[in-house]
Amino acid sequence: MQSLDFNMLLSEWTDELMLTLCDNNSFGIALFNNAGDLLCANAAMVSLCDDFDSSSLINPTFEKLVSLETSDSVLFSGFLTIGKYNSVNTTIEAKVYWKTDRILITGGINVSGLIEQNKTMHILNQKVTNLQRQLMQDKAELLNTMKKLKDTQQMLIHSEKMNAIGNLVAGVAHEVNNPIAFVYSNVFSLDKYIGDIVHSYTELEQLIKTKCNEELIDLASEIRKKNDLDFLIDDIADITTQSKIGLERVKTIVEDLRRFSRLDEAEMKSIDLIENISSTILIANLELSKRNILYKLIAPEKLMVKCYPGQLNQALMNVILNAAQAIEADGNLTITITDVEQKVTISVLDDGCGISPEIKDKIFDPFFTTKPVGSGTGLGLSITYKIITEMHNGTIQVESTPGKGTCFILSIPKQINEVKCNE
Repeated sequence: MQSLDFNMLLSEWTDELMLTLCDNNSFGIALFNNAGDLLCANAAMVSLCDDFDSSSLINPTFEKLVSLETSDSVLFSGFLTIGKYNSVNTTIEAKVYWKTDRILITGGINVSGLIEQNKTMHILNQKVTNLQRQLMQDKAELLNTMKKLKDTQQMLIHSEKMNAIGNLVAGVAHEVNNPIAFVYSNVFSLDKYIGDIVHSYTELEQLIKTKCNEELIDLASEIRKKNDLDFLIDDIADITTQSKIGLERVKTIVEDLRRFSRLDEAEMKSIDLIENISSTILIANLELSKRNILYKLIAPEKLMVKCYPGQLNQALMNVILNAAQAIEADGNLTITITDVEQKVTISVLDDGCGISPEIKDKIFDPFFTTKPVGSGTGLGLSITYKIITEMHNGTIQVESTPGKGTCFILSIPKQINEVKCNE
């Protein structure tokens, strides 16, 4: 009775209900003729399968539905599988009607199932998103770890290299210093003794001239001429003077070697930057002389800076050698030091081959080098960058014109807060 009342009440809404059913995305409607030609289908049915037609009915097939014998208008009622054999299939709860030469297929799509599937997909998508985020985080941590390992590797190489060089230089300076000290002392004593001998001989010769006869005077004069004593006296004076100058230079070189190694100055302390740079230039002078490079140092007489002396020496040496190696021969190198307020700027200008724009951004990368294999490690400028920027809170700028030259500008504060060395 309720069903009858329901049908009677809705009978006047047949057109509206049909329009709603046709437009409904969860209720499929398709109409075929007996030959299997699709006459019409609503959007819900078409959405179940690409290129929807009679061949889209998989189980039961359209041919099987047509072959069913029944006196009722309902050919089939149950689950109907729609799709293509080589694609995703969908099963709907369907009813198939026939009337004369027409076959009507209707079926409801399981919306609740789709909702559940959508929820499951949402959860899976969320898990995938979380996994992607975790992977990105792990990747970032891995890259950071790799960078730290790379930095540690190059600093270990640098540390071992500098330790070996420092010990070697300090050892040589120590071993040379001792014999130089007593040779230096002996030269002064020898100079004094020779002066005493010459003075004594001169007195003796003067005594002969005043107290003895002409024969002895002539003999003394003959001895002076025969042995060329006048030349010997002057030459001995020149030899001792030159020996003193040479020994002074050797002592300066030994002191510069000791100062450059700075094994006793690994901690931060105040130094005379001008004295430091002068020592570094002297150590690099072999490379400069070999290439016939003239250098000029423009700086105040004295400039006190609080820094890590050994590390700063190495940074300056790397930049100076890099500039020297950019000059094939007969070039010029100018080092200018300026004191502006609380900062010190060191510029190293060469007239070498310059740096091409393609590699300018790579010169501070670890292990990057333009030298042939075996000629360089590619660590010099990378370590210099870390020493200036990280250890001394400074900056490095590079200005270069290919074919004309390059200028490295190192800027560090005169007073820095102590930081932990990576070595």
